[in-house]
Amino acid sequence: MARYLTLERLGKSAIVTLSNLPANLLTTEGLNELASTLQALNADDGVRSVVITGAGDSFFSAGADLKQFASGDKAEADTLLQAFANALQAIRGYRGVTVAAVNGFALGGGLECALVCDYIIAERGAKLGLPEAKVGLIPAAGGTKTLADKVGVSWAKRIILGGELVSAEQALQIGLIEEVVDQGFAKIVAVSLANKVASQAPGSVAAARKLIEDSPNLTLDEHLKRERAATLGLVGGAEQVEGVAAFLAKRAPSWTQEDDD
Repeated sequence: MARYLTLERLGKSAIVTLSNLPANLLTTEGLNELASTLQALNADDGVRSVVITGAGDSFFSAGADLKQFASGDKAEADTLLQAFANALQAIRGYRGVTVAAVNGFALGGGLECALVCDYIIAERGAKLGLPEAKVGLIPAAGGTKTLADKVGVSWAKRIILGGELVSAEQALQIGLIEEVVDQGFAKIVAVSLANKVASQAPGSVAAARKLIEDSPNLTLDEHLKRERAATLGLVGGAEQVEGVAAFLAKRAPSWTQEDDD
């Protein structure tokens, strides 16, 4: 039984709720639970998408529990940072789509968790930021890169160096999130968005996602070669044959999970 999160299933989607009220702070134990939960969901063919949100109405997550840094113990801090690395890698490595439903403040490590999801949906009234420098720290779970990748270097400096919190509306304008919704609707919209991806062929989603994520590091020629190879890898497979057959027959496709070989 998990102590710091809850897990529920809704169709082919799994909803992971960070639950360490009142602010859903992230502890080493909680991060380990998050990592193991995502790993288990990754092995469950019945789950095609994961929505991550926070318990309550005010916080997605306020980030790391600063009590873990109070003693200045480097070993304890390193243990926490490794737990962050494992949890965020489990989110990144999930084979389907991940959506962060930000239902309040998403700060520090909380925002870093959201940033590794495929999409971020935020409710009106939410505030997002990486204010670690206010307490003599810096983002240490990839935030200096993932934030810069999404909003550009200038805005990343403004948010991290200045400790600035941005509203949901401002976050949408600068490209930090994908959609703003009314209060109480983030999880609903996130599940709806995730289900759209769940209706696509699993192999196609996995192949396209990897190409999209790798594209910034590839030349156009390299990317085209990989895209062609990935397409040919799908041709003749069970999903491709079923997808075309379903389209021609004007019916919904029935996907089967193929072995990764």
